[in-house]
Amino acid sequence: MPSNRLLPFALLLSVALCSAPELRAQPRTLPSAPAQLGREAIDRLVQRAFDVFHPVGLAVAVVDGDAVVLETARGVCEVGGDEAVTPRTVFNIASCTKAFTAACVAKLVERGALGWDDRVVDHLPGFELADPWITRQLTVRDLLCHRSGLKTFEGDLLWYGSDRTDADVFALLQRLPITQRFRDQFGYQNLMYMVAGMLVEHATGHPWQDVVRGELMGPLGMAGSAPGFALLPTGASVAMPHIDGQRTRLVTFEACKPAAAIWASVHDLTAWLRMLLADGQWEGAQLLSPDSLHEMWRPYTPLGRGGRTPAAMEDFSSYGLGWFLYAIDGKKVVEHDGGMPGYISKVTLVPADRFGFVILNNGMDGVVNVALRRALLAERSGQDGMAILDRLGEIAARRRLAAVEELAQRESRRRTGTTHSRPLPDYAGRYTDHLLGDATLELRDGALQLTVERSPDTLCGTLSHWHDDTFRVDFPDRFLPFALLRFDLGFDGSVAGFRIDCPIDDFDFSALDFRRLAGGQ
Repeated sequence: MPSNRLLPFALLLSVALCSAPELRAQPRTLPSAPAQLGREAIDRLVQRAFDVFHPVGLAVAVVDGDAVVLETARGVCEVGGDEAVTPRTVFNIASCTKAFTAACVAKLVERGALGWDDRVVDHLPGFELADPWITRQLTVRDLLCHRSGLKTFEGDLLWYGSDRTDADVFALLQRLPITQRFRDQFGYQNLMYMVAGMLVEHATGHPWQDVVRGELMGPLGMAGSAPGFALLPTGASVAMPHIDGQRTRLVTFEACKPAAAIWASVHDLTAWLRMLLADGQWEGAQLLSPDSLHEMWRPYTPLGRGGRTPAAMEDFSSYGLGWFLYAIDGKKVVEHDGGMPGYISKVTLVPADRFGFVILNNGMDGVVNVALRRALLAERSGQDGMAILDRLGEIAARRRLAAVEELAQRESRRRTGTTHSRPLPDYAGRYTDHLLGDATLELRDGALQLTVERSPDTLCGTLSHWHDDTFRVDFPDRFLPFALLRFDLGFDGSVAGFRIDCPIDDFDFSALDFRRLAGGQ
């Protein structure tokens, strides 16, 4: 597992849910009359964060009232390159996209084209989950607040690195197991935001990307940003993704764009923040109604029951519609994080103070975002933000060592002196999983080659013997740790199938069960 993945950043899940307890802790107080946080103080904190955590590139913008206090950036767009990150450099903001999707739905509710409590199946008759009752009852609101009954990240392997379209994934939703209590348990669901995007398209007759541009990004003047990499303006400065300080490939979105596909700069995002903090007003017009913001920023699904939020906040941490919500010293903090391989983003708002900021980095470092967020809020409340950055830097160093030790322990469990029970040609053939579909194992140049057919560039690789009937595969995607494939035999001794162990919180490989197809020798 990459040693710098200090937060098991679970694709598109808020860092606040995935970080270690030391990193989750929130500033304990925000005074009723906070001090102004000036340009110089912010710039010093950003510089210290960059020096302590060494992300590849880091961009930050802070707004206070209707003013942009500071836009600043550090580092480079690509390791080994000479293009510096600037406030106008675009990053994949990943799950911070969800707030834009929720806002698009809100505008349709304002116009009467949708209702928050409309049943999804009444607008998309083909919608079907594994539980027929939930299928009939699930509402637009349920889609956006992660309470569908599907567990966190369930089904994400259907779209990540896959050639499936939204329609393909939509048709497979009924195969995902419902393992949580409907409308009671939080399960972070990218696929439900995909469905929300399909609702937007159905209600408007236009693709989600066009609606986001026309309803939000265009009016806000976000000309340098786009709801998809291919839609960025020619010549855009792009921060390239990195893991472990090494360039990794861009993740493209065939499906699930409404969950994570927006590319934006901190410069453009200041308009988004200022509009939200001004009760939805922008340049004399009401871009979002106060009622819409009220709905989006209401607590719907509590997070504390999972035991993954700070103890002092468990009764108040919740999810609204496209936003995480916290109560700090009696004030609401509205925020969201995003993560895609090579990128981490954070947007934080304190609506009562009309204060907010955005932090983007292209080094896959969630700790720098969490630490800088804490430092900015602490400094604004009269505390020592520099000390917080230094302390969290020490914690991050310990976490890096722990990650290295964890990897060593996994490798130490390999048993030497064993061999596979069948000749290699006996493992070759075609297999299928009820969710991911078909996979092929071919014997080439004396080694088995795995290809999951709908994810041929992501879930693929050469198998090497590990022990017994278990083989190792290193996927080409640096985001994925090495996986182990364990073959099982039938009663007659023939190879019957295989399962995959890939220890990453972002995807549930344990649910996969590839069975050999008849005649697939």
